Amino acid sequence: MTDSVKMCVDLRSMPEEARREVEVFHNRTQDKRWKFVSERYSKPIPAVSPMSGTGMELITYWDGSGDQFLQSQIVASLNLPNALTGHNCEHGTSIFAAGVAGLELFKHRMVCDGVPGDAVDMLTTHHVSLHGATVTYLLCCADEKQARANVLKMKAALRILGYIPTANDSTNETFDMQRNGYLITVYHKTNFSHCIFSNEELAETLKARARCIIRIEVYMQGHYLRERGWEALESWRDAYAEGRYEVIFNELVRGLFKLDVVLRHKAPRKEALKNLTATEREIVLAYLAGTPVDALPAIKEGATADARSKIKSKWKKTIRDKLRIDITIPWEQHKKLHHAEMDRLVRYPGDYHPDAVTVAECFCKENWPKLRKRIKKLRSDEAARQTSA
Repeated sequence: MTDSVKMCVDLRSMPEEARREVEVFHNRTQDKRWKFVSERYSKPIPAVSPMSGTGMELITYWDGSGDQFLQSQIVASLNLPNALTGHNCEHGTSIFAAGVAGLELFKHRMVCDGVPGDAVDMLTTHHVSLHGATVTYLLCCADEKQARANVLKMKAALRILGYIPTANDSTNETFDMQRNGYLITVYHKTNFSHCIFSNEELAETLKARARCIIRIEVYMQGHYLRERGWEALESWRDAYAEGRYEVIFNELVRGLFKLDVVLRHKAPRKEALKNLTATEREIVLAYLAGTPVDALPAIKEGATADARSKIKSKWKKTIRDKLRIDITIPWEQHKKLHHAEMDRLVRYPGDYHPDAVTVAECFCKENWPKLRKRIKKLRSDEAARQTSA
């Protein structure tokens, strides 16, 4: 029950006759100068979720070339809360459940294409791999005003820490942080244009709650998953028991805010300065007086840029460990960081559990068995219809 996954289902365990029934959209590449038509390439197949009526796109790939090809894989990026319930206002966090839900949607689509039900049943979670996955953490706030304020505080803190958050083109209060192998997106939801609500009476309740929730989405790219052995969907089956979701949050989200040490926003007392060496004290006093980091005593004495960088790293770590001060952040900005507040705000929230009022409308641990039963029935009904047609 996370927000989205980019998943791949391997069809090669099915009989060839069944694989040939899987729908394919393709085109041919063409060199206009020579009017040369080369191999086919896949095109997205527009589809509609049988559960919510929201749109999806699937891409079918194949083995072989020319006119001799055989369908081998289906790939799609799916927003599972929307695909199953029509919205993502409230939902749980489980990559494994999301992958299983995506597999069930693929199976339903294949049955609609005329693939025999017994062939479709051969596909299991062992045939699913992840080309990308989003872990969504929901942080609840008292009201919409607090949610918006906290998002802006987080954005301001990252700027002070030396990052450049990217504004996201959205009506939501959104910012992105692109890192090596993953993307972190932070916002509180105010745009519901892509949502479809089956229960109009609860729609306003769901929207009101979503406005009070900060969403922290960690999108992990395929190579990031592969490097950690997380590419196979089966590797996520026991992710909660392993503490994986908390590890991801602490390493990637809290790590982004550098919360392993909570930095101070008040100048250290004289007693604390007495415990420093003479050189450390000289550096700290010059830093507190506003001296730029590269002009601080001991650091500026490096003969080369590389030497100064190594000296800077050394004193940065030493002073950070002793005084909780990062000398690479100007003191005037350091005082505005309010790192202790970030430490309280950016805490692992655990799985999200909607209450009894909205649980039946959400993709979550409590409602997932009912949703899965429903989509399986839709598939069996479609298979029966295909057989009798």
